[in-house]
Amino acid sequence: MKLSLTQENLSRALAVVGRAVSSRSSLPVLSNVLLTADKSRLRLSATNLEIGIHYRIGAKVETEGSVTIPARLFTEFVSSLPSGNLDLQAENNNLSIKTPHYESHLNGISAEEYPLIPSVEGKPILVLPISSFREALQRVVPAASLDETRPILSGVYIHKDEDELVIAATDSYRLAERRIKLTDKPEGELELIVPARTINELIRILGDGDGNVEIYLDDNQVMFRVEEVELVSRLIEGQFPNYQQIIPKETVTGFEIESSEFSRITKVASLFARENNGSIRLEIKAEGEVRLISSDSEVGGNVSSAECEALGEDGEIALNVRYLADALSSMQADRIQFAISGKLNPCILRPIGRDSKSYFHIIMPLRT
Repeated sequence: MKLSLTQENLSRALAVVGRAVSSRSSLPVLSNVLLTADKSRLRLSATNLEIGIHYRIGAKVETEGSVTIPARLFTEFVSSLPSGNLDLQAENNNLSIKTPHYESHLNGISAEEYPLIPSVEGKPILVLPISSFREALQRVVPAASLDETRPILSGVYIHKDEDELVIAATDSYRLAERRIKLTDKPEGELELIVPARTINELIRILGDGDGNVEIYLDDNQVMFRVEEVELVSRLIEGQFPNYQQIIPKETVTGFEIESSEFSRITKVASLFARENNGSIRLEIKAEGEVRLISSDSEVGGNVSSAECEALGEDGEIALNVRYLADALSSMQADRIQFAISGKLNPCILRPIGRDSKSYFHIIMPLRT
């Protein structure tokens, strides 16, 4: 393998592909990145056996070939080089890198030992604007479970409902759902559960870019393609919980409030709720006030309050303050609505404005 390319392109590609490099595997080759020169491109690939990332960059290829190189050292070395052209040449599983002022050699492992990263062929089942898809994922994924003993809940549920794409996640203590209007509806059924870790990597890859993301689906694999980057992941098998039954159909009391004010009193309340599972008591006063009450046997107690537009009668509910803070940070609106139907039923938060019917966040109450 022999080629030349720019330091900027190679460094950018390594930063993305490195997210899939395994750091704890018993297979040494999984700590490497696979370089494959083909025609006028260099493809960088990495996998941890759960996700795989391909990144193609333009290059002047003299000789095709492939080799795997230790990812961490290669990434740090390339990022330390000055901008400009690099000459790469692989021979006998070693890679030489030359610039006008540097000449280095890295010992690698044969590409034949690298695990095959599955490829999802065919046409995309869905093409979505990057901006709306990224925003939906960011607002939903915090509700996914971090406990992988219940695999279904550690994934993000994506399915089609008539002319909308529905994205949802729950850890059984909270639930978030976001709906996106589809301009081009996929044929047939669409239902998949993507690991939350994959979704977090996808959010990073989507970045602040424009354009579209293409989604490809196989029996147990999904692939997201964004320009020259492909992210391949296994799917979680099983049936996602029927969460529709826990969505409050009607509420007894609630309030509307500026998001910044609600976030402020929640942050203060959290400082005094580090014991008792982060428990706080939220009180709604019909005259137009919301109060957050928290206490800690070591540091003391606190009552935070803010003016609001009350909806209905007085009410109260006990919540995990971290879940409340996560929900508020996902609203992405100047004003939000908070509603409950009793202290033992889940509360529901919605943004006020254009997303009021397409996004909600539910938090289950704590029993005190």
